[in-house]
Amino acid sequence: MSRLAVAALRRASVASGVPSSSSRSAAFAPSVPRLFSTDASGEVADGAAAQGSQDESFFKPSEEGLAYGRFYSSIPGGSRLGKSMLKTDIIHHLDKCELSLDDVKIDYNRGYYPVGALLRFSSVPLFNTAVRQTRDGRMYRLEMVSREEFDLKQSYDGKAILLQGVPRNALPEDIERFLSGTNFEPPPFQSFLRPGVPDPIRVVLVKFRSRTDAANAFITKNRGFCLTNPVSMRVLQ
Repeated sequence: MSRLAVAALRRASVASGVPSSSSRSAAFAPSVPRLFSTDASGEVADGAAAQGSQDESFFKPSEEGLAYGRFYSSIPGGSRLGKSMLKTDIIHHLDKCELSLDDVKIDYNRGYYPVGALLRFSSVPLFNTAVRQTRDGRMYRLEMVSREEFDLKQSYDGKAILLQGVPRNALPEDIERFLSGTNFEPPPFQSFLRPGVPDPIRVVLVKFRSRTDAANAFITKNRGFCLTNPVSMRVLQ
């Protein structure tokens, strides 16, 4: 067959729509999935991973944040702390919990006896550590309370002193005279009667300008005399 005949046949096959051998092999070759470029595929993968991590952190309960607890005695029949217990005593007892003086509020009843302490922890894990420490010691208990209960509790912060045994006929001027030389806040003083034997005991609450002022007053005036009565003093935490 001449070259002209071969060329004519090829043109005829193309015009009639019959695929050539090369076109048939391309049509039946296995398809290859289209790939993104390296940069694009990396961005898609990173975006999916980031979205997954966001979802995981959103649904996973967080252990970060503040936690609050009530610390009290485990002695049966009473929940009072010792009258002489200080904030630092509680901090040392829970020495693994990173508490500061501002994280502890002593809870007093109406007679100013300490019935417990409200504590603020910087995280839930530290609260759990405190629970384990109190459980191991078996002398105290710790239960979770709300933030509102902690915030609403007044803290005397070592700046107030309870005068016990003040004469019932003592005037504010007599109390000021007893406290002379100390940096106390001026009257009015809070005063009430506590049951005692044989007579009720007059108790007066005096506030000072700082912890140092209250400590100095306790050192210099405790067991001193107001009129003719000896007066004992107790610093409120």
